[in-house]
Amino acid sequence: MLYIHIALSFLAVIFFVKCNLKNNFLRLFFITFIFININLLGIYYFFNFLSGDGLNEAVIFHLVHGISGFGIDEYIIPGILLFLYFLSSLIICIFLFTNRNLNFFYSEKLVITAPIFIIFFFTSLVLNPLLKDIKNIFFSNNINSISENSYYDNSDIKFIKKSKNIIFLYLEQFEKTYTDNSLFPGLTPHLNNLEKKATSFTNIESPMGTNWTIAGMVASQCGIPLLTNIEVANNMGGMDKFLVSARCIGDVLNEKSYDLNYINGSNLEFAGKGKFYESHGFNKVEGWDELRHRLIDSSYRSPWGLYDDSLYEINIDRLNQLRNTNRPYGLFTLTLDTHHPNGYLSSACKDMLYEDGKNPILNAVHCADYMAAQFIEEIINHESFKNTVLVVLSDHLALKNTATPILKNIDRKNLLYIFAENAPQRKITKPGTMFDVAPTVLSIMGANTTGFGLGRNLLIEDSLIEDSDGMNKVIEDTRSQIVSFWSFPKLKNGFEILPDQKKIIFGTRYVNLPALILLDDNNDTQEIIFDFHYAKPLEKRVAELKDYQKYIWVDSCQKISPSMLASENEELNYCSIAAIKNKKKYLIYKNLEAVNKEMIFDFFNKNKKSFFDN
Repeated sequence: MLYIHIALSFLAVIFFVKCNLKNNFLRLFFITFIFININLLGIYYFFNFLSGDGLNEAVIFHLVHGISGFGIDEYIIPGILLFLYFLSSLIICIFLFTNRNLNFFYSEKLVITAPIFIIFFFTSLVLNPLLKDIKNIFFSNNINSISENSYYDNSDIKFIKKSKNIIFLYLEQFEKTYTDNSLFPGLTPHLNNLEKKATSFTNIESPMGTNWTIAGMVASQCGIPLLTNIEVANNMGGMDKFLVSARCIGDVLNEKSYDLNYINGSNLEFAGKGKFYESHGFNKVEGWDELRHRLIDSSYRSPWGLYDDSLYEINIDRLNQLRNTNRPYGLFTLTLDTHHPNGYLSSACKDMLYEDGKNPILNAVHCADYMAAQFIEEIINHESFKNTVLVVLSDHLALKNTATPILKNIDRKNLLYIFAENAPQRKITKPGTMFDVAPTVLSIMGANTTGFGLGRNLLIEDSLIEDSDGMNKVIEDTRSQIVSFWSFPKLKNGFEILPDQKKIIFGTRYVNLPALILLDDNNDTQEIIFDFHYAKPLEKRVAELKDYQKYIWVDSCQKISPSMLASENEELNYCSIAAIKNKKKYLIYKNLEAVNKEMIFDFFNKNKKSFFDN
């Protein structure tokens, strides 16, 4: 389909030239849309380079939630190429618009008419792969299911045996497919050998909303896909908590007084990983900024952060500390060296290349196999292993990398090994998903779980992927419930604006400024919308609100009332406004520290005048 679109786009340009439209307005109209069409194709290819799947939920999530800590080095050249592509297409379109009677597509046998051009032109637009991706994302995120279902399992978790320590080793994009000797002979000899000592799940898939790092973590720890409402996707950028109402492994173990630790080598701000762990019971969360001082050579780092040999050393040190305490513990860690598109090679493997060494990602995977095996052996051979469960898994399937030509036509699965004294040492081939990791692991730790979120205990239950309606239908039917887990702070818990800190405090919760707070019929928080990167400005959001929508808007005074600043000739930072859409009488309040929830409730309950009148 992609090649058909490219061919149609090329034909549309040819037919535009042959039509030789005389009307300047029509020429400008069609040239503009030809320019948009071919540039959307360029953007699609750029996103496809990043994700291997065009514009998908992973790309949307990272655009919305920020890319601080992003290992950008390997994307500089594609970014430059995209810019040059834009520039070239602009020059070509200007040339086509300003030059008539071009004959370089001349053919006496080719009879070109305006209707034929229009057919090819609009067909190429309809088949544009980026527009198709946008439509798919928009459609899937605007399904508001009202059907009742019993897919989401929120049963109480009780430990019927003494609970065990837990270690999660996420191997970046290290999928089960790499362990297939018929495809990659000798690539992962150490993990293939260790698989004999584990419960190995060989048929674990990544449903929608799970195939990027933080999404894979949410899926495997909370039993749910990582979903946001794309219509208000920028909502999450200013939140203080990450899926705070979702119940995850960390929440369950925190209630059992576990000492929970998360360690990874990249920036914690990237994709909100740090905020996720901090929101779900982890008392020590460390990334690049917290760990960089551990390096003897501060220059020894990849574009993402710590190399894996450094990361494993830090993990072993932490494990030794945890083993010497009387508390049950959890250690969750994420490697980086096998990150797409090329991977990175730790010094520990500088002489350990795969075959001829010409495929960089396979070199990284070969090295990762060696280092992960050493870490696993240290754990399963330690005396503390009798009271420990070790989970080794991919965070998600590999994105586009230098092994994609081999991977792309294969039925690919995630890696999932569970090492524990009470776990069966065998391969389990029944279908499962990343949602099933949490309940299965909890049961091996000693809990009574049959299900957890959308996950099921694969040792005794069938995965929801085997549901007759399919996994995507299960996710669609529970989308509204899952999105609600982001949980907006409530006005009834308090309201205090701190302009110096750029925050609004709601009791023990906060959101970042600027913010547009929509209120429900009970005059409490219904939704909060933030300005974030490319998001629609809040002044436009306010203009588009439905009539009689109650709202509180805290933003720069320049945005809320530029005319007031001009008349008073003063420079103000933040102002507030409380109003009901299309009710004309409200005033701007400048003394933000004086605003509280009583004033807000009083204003909206009486609805006579604005409390912003100072």
